[in-house]
Amino acid sequence: MALSRQKKEQLVKEYGERLARAQVAIWAHYQGLTVAQATDLRRQLREAGAEAVVVKNTLIRRALEEADLPVSDEMLKGPCLVTFIYDDIAPAAKVVADFARQNEETLQIIGGLIGGQLATVEQIQSLTTLPPREVLLAQVVGGIQAPISGFVGTLAAIMRGLLNVLDARARQLEGSEA
Repeated sequence: MALSRQKKEQLVKEYGERLARAQVAIWAHYQGLTVAQATDLRRQLREAGAEAVVVKNTLIRRALEEADLPVSDEMLKGPCLVTFIYDDIAPAAKVVADFARQNEETLQIIGGLIGGQLATVEQIQSLTTLPPREVLLAQVVGGIQAPISGFVGTLAAIMRGLLNVLDARARQLEGSEA
């Protein structure tokens, strides 16, 4: 059944909104994916703050062009399932990678967009090794805190040294008066 022009424009708009909201978009070819498998993947992705959408290649191409995002002809061949990751990247990317690994014959990751740039399969796979957002934030805070606490420790050591010198000099003066 052919889509009306109005429906196509609506889909392009929806794809554009999803692309604008997503931090990462992962493209995969699917062939022979059962309804149960697709439902299971979508449920897992929803829990991870992402969604998987079967896209029409010509319409997603138009949405990419309208958003001034790069377009890869390789990614837009055949039946495509695009995963839009909105929240924490690592868990959602891990869900897609694990699902693709368990269902190699029906779902193959072919690339994606990370921060508005085309990404290879290897780059998408590397997202799965990222620690969760909370761990990354803790590492950033620790990295910021380390030099500050080192600086405070150095200042405290200088003050202790000065106090020790003054204390020793005071004892020395008390000893010479006696």
